[in-house]
Amino acid sequence: MSFVQIPTAYAADPSNVWAPKAFFDGSDPFAIVMRVQASSDLVRAGLSYDAVFQMANPRQDERYRWWIALGDHAYEQPTKDIHSDNQRFQYDNFAHWISWDKYSDAVREIRGLERNKGLFFVRAQIDVIGTNLFAHSGDFWYKAVP
Repeated sequence: MSFVQIPTAYAADPSNVWAPKAFFDGSDPFAIVMRVQASSDLVRAGLSYDAVFQMANPRQDERYRWWIALGDHAYEQPTKDIHSDNQRFQYDNFAHWISWDKYSDAVREIRGLERNKGLFFVRAQIDVIGTNLFAHSGDFWYKAVP
């Protein structure tokens, strides 16, 4: 039986994606990592997946919202979603991650008083292309300071 799951997703230093990290300052390297376990059937079949990494701000009060300004409009953005599409399964137990040189780069297009300061979380999802298989992680909380 084919399956896919994300036992964990977390923030990390990109130099060691196997070790979760829960505190970042604005100049720290930053990665979002998802650990994936998949049936070897998916690898043998040559299937691919779409992944979404998400940074989330749980605070939605007026003073601390995240928002993005595009032209003359501002849009509330409680999450930042990063897509990694059409990735081929090569292993049945692996880590997939995205990274930035600095935490401040990860939130550069976000506006709001606390984009670099506060308690936030990351999570991830995977969708196996052409099948009904998908998985999502739980939330991993971290603290950011300027």
